[in-house]
Amino acid sequence: MPTFADSSDPAAPLRLKTRWFDRVLLVEVAGEVELLNAPQVESELMAALDERPAVLVLDISGVTFLSSAGLAVLVRGRHRAGERTRFRVVANGAATLRPIQLTGLDQEIDVVTSREQAMAMAGDA
Repeated sequence: MPTFADSSDPAAPLRLKTRWFDRVLLVEVAGEVELLNAPQVESELMAALDERPAVLVLDISGVTFLSSAGLAVLVRGRHRAGERTRFRVVANGAATLRPIQLTGLDQEIDVVTSREQAMAMAGDA
């Protein structure tokens, strides 16, 4: 399994962490997702999808800024997941949920407002 960055330094601009829960792979992203580090987020997300989980939950509730480059990562992640992996995004704040809704991505991607909700829905995958 790929190794994911996990920084506990509060000054770090981006933190990534992954954990398995049965057949659900949870990828947590915190900090700012912008043009310069969106490729890092995408790389980690694609590596996680390569593990072929039944469900992948991308929790971006800890993201404080989500640029258009970050939104593009969500779209590419959804396309890579295809039919084999149920792809869900946890977004619940103005920094994440609002841009997803304004761009209409919530019509293309399963978006929920809590990690608990995403994990509870794992049974319908």
